[in-house]
Amino acid sequence: MAQDTVRLDSLELAAAGYKQSMPRRFSLWSLAALAFDLTCTWLGVGSSLGISLTEASAAGTLWTILIAGCMTTVVAAGRSWSLAQNTSHSLHSCKLKVFSPLLRATAYEASPIRNGWISILGWWLGAASVANFISSMILEIVSVWYPNYGIEHWHQYLTYVALTWLAVAINVFASRWIPLFNKLIFVLAVLTLTATMFTLFIVSRNHHATSEWIFTDTTNRTGWGSDGWAFMLGVGTAVYSFLGSDCGAHLCEEIPNPSKNVPRVILYPLVIGMLTAFPFTASLLYSITDLNAVFNTSSGLPLIEVYYQGTGSKTAASILLALFATCFFGNLVANVSRDNTLPYSNIWMQVNETFQMPVNAVVLSGVVITLYGLIFLGSTTAFSAMLSAAIIFQQTSCVIPQAVLLYRGRDKVLPPRHFSLGRLGPYINGLAVAWVVFLDILYCFPTALPVTPQNMSYVSVVSTGLVAFVIALWFTTKKGVFKGPKVDHELMNQRRLAAIEGEEIGGDEVSKAGSHNVERELKGL
Repeated sequence: MAQDTVRLDSLELAAAGYKQSMPRRFSLWSLAALAFDLTCTWLGVGSSLGISLTEASAAGTLWTILIAGCMTTVVAAGRSWSLAQNTSHSLHSCKLKVFSPLLRATAYEASPIRNGWISILGWWLGAASVANFISSMILEIVSVWYPNYGIEHWHQYLTYVALTWLAVAINVFASRWIPLFNKLIFVLAVLTLTATMFTLFIVSRNHHATSEWIFTDTTNRTGWGSDGWAFMLGVGTAVYSFLGSDCGAHLCEEIPNPSKNVPRVILYPLVIGMLTAFPFTASLLYSITDLNAVFNTSSGLPLIEVYYQGTGSKTAASILLALFATCFFGNLVANVSRDNTLPYSNIWMQVNETFQMPVNAVVLSGVVITLYGLIFLGSTTAFSAMLSAAIIFQQTSCVIPQAVLLYRGRDKVLPPRHFSLGRLGPYINGLAVAWVVFLDILYCFPTALPVTPQNMSYVSVVSTGLVAFVIALWFTTKKGVFKGPKVDHELMNQRRLAAIEGEEIGGDEVSKAGSHNVERELKGL
């Protein structure tokens, strides 16, 4: 039965117009671990704590997690339903000549489900943000033990570059052990999260913040006259904590029965993220006794100050932050791209026979992320704008296919599938699209008033520039050249019907019959 399942998966990939190039080294458990490692909501909350406290204080920081988590789950649910059919084929049929190229690319190992250049930019920008936060944590630990040490931008940039290329080296030289690496990071994350919460709650029990401040204080320190608007800015910040959940969509070639398992590893980490991030955030807020000290850390990353106020020990605070940074490092692994949409794609999409992974694509990702970091040397404001753009690109890439399917009518394009939202599907898709449109507008506003060149939001400028760059690349390098996969839609439906019927009946004969039927049809490909 297992061999039939693997063969059916390979046949489905061929029906989608692709040749199996990557080994199916990920189990459901290892892919779920990777999804949790990349999403790791509690890590996102800890790294952006200072921003959220400024926008909406303690209560805003706490409650925006649930709002952002629920809405991101809506977006992910709509995306998971959309993943049941070949999005690139639908877009091609819809003749969207501008958005189609933006949706025809994968991140990591050759997924037949198109996310596009917008998604690739989002993942690269997201990786840059992770490397930037980790480098800040490392330098913050140094400054705690060496108070006279002055942190310079170039110090942080060199640390940022070292972390980026360490992640590249792991992808290249240890690719066969990445599933094990993901499991280890997952176990470490669970242990670190649990240990941190218990430590802060127990050690801080005699000196801690009041419950009233934690659960009800929404003091607005942004300068905006509307507390409600400042709270929504906090919601936008909380969305960062839920990025990365769609990594399962980029690994369809490496997991058995992707049409069934990928929606699981997209949705489960979001639910787990909300369940873990809420108590973790409460433990951080519980430990704060001097809010001004939290805001005035030397690196601008207040987490170590919170740990120090909670534990009263530099050693304990440094250990907790070092573990936090190690878990966060797992996010840097798996941020590469391989497909036929990028310029000179014949170079980037090659899978190295020795390492069994796209070495050229990994190196490309490392180079681009390194170049992103140069902006930090010139302007921290502009670099922050690029990180906000990561949220825009990743979220927008998730809802463009949903918007297109709403426009065309879902019943006309979706085949039978394991994951279905039934009659709620169109409403969930519509809500997801509206939510992301709101976020895209929200991120274009400055987070503080009065507006100065230092605090102005350059997100609109960065996003427009990058999209213009992508469109220019399309018209100069891929227009009239990119063909996309040749999808046999009828064959795809047959394979999925065979898989679903085989699972429902529970017999091997149905799956085998479906496999033989599909295999017979594939002889002409």
